[in-house]
Amino acid sequence: MASQSLRYLNIPVLIVCGLIAIAISLILGIIIGALLPGRATAAPDSLSGWVTTVATVVICVLTIVLAIETWRLRAAQTRQIKELMLENIRPNVGIELSSSHVSMNFMNVKITNSGKGIAKKISFEFLDRQDQPANAAGEPIVKVFHKLTMFRLGIQSLGINQGLKSFLFNFIELEGELGAGTFTPYVNIRIKFEDTEGNKYVNAFAIDFAQYEGFSEIGGDSLNILATEVTSIRQQLAKFGTGFDRMAVNVFNADDRTAEQQAQTQRIAEAKRDRAAS
Repeated sequence: MASQSLRYLNIPVLIVCGLIAIAISLILGIIIGALLPGRATAAPDSLSGWVTTVATVVICVLTIVLAIETWRLRAAQTRQIKELMLENIRPNVGIELSSSHVSMNFMNVKITNSGKGIAKKISFEFLDRQDQPANAAGEPIVKVFHKLTMFRLGIQSLGINQGLKSFLFNFIELEGELGAGTFTPYVNIRIKFEDTEGNKYVNAFAIDFAQYEGFSEIGGDSLNILATEVTSIRQQLAKFGTGFDRMAVNVFNADDRTAEQQAQTQRIAEAKRDRAAS
């Protein structure tokens, strides 16, 4: 971009240099012609008039070139200011598919605005491999996306660095719906949106489900496992706090149990004697 602007800037400079060279050559020719001996001699007034005329023409040409360059620089500056203003309010809406922390079979979809401005009137268009409008009959995966209202009716507004995330599908149910062709769907999502000034933008994201074939994992997400264990501990402690459950903890040894049994036998014997006395 900079080299192209520099090339355009060199063209007027060459023109000006050429005009000045022509003017200087003309003046020198007139002066040399006047100094040569011969019949035709130029009067001093005629010579000064030629010099004045040529100088006036040169100044006029330079003024025109300077005016043109000033206009070009002003137009370029105006374009740069306009592009800078558009860049400061330009949104950038994208879509992302990612697996859930619970399991790789569960897929989440996330719509984000990573631009510098607010995105408005966001709409989604689904295309097939030939960039033709796709429907649920031709691409069954479109039906899966249309379960979410935002893909059917669009999003009215999405702020800067704001995102919308939702569960979309799991491969087990998708296999039940599509059969053996779980990894064959392909969809090209075209996202249309506007900025706050009404300027329109388009982003396109192609999703080929063949890239997910063969994915597997060992174990699970450590954070999810830790969260499950903490939840289980919290539930157990909640029962103890409410008194609806007891902790099965053995805090007696053999001597304690023998002493307790003797005391219990003694209390029973005393109770029998009291009944017999009465």
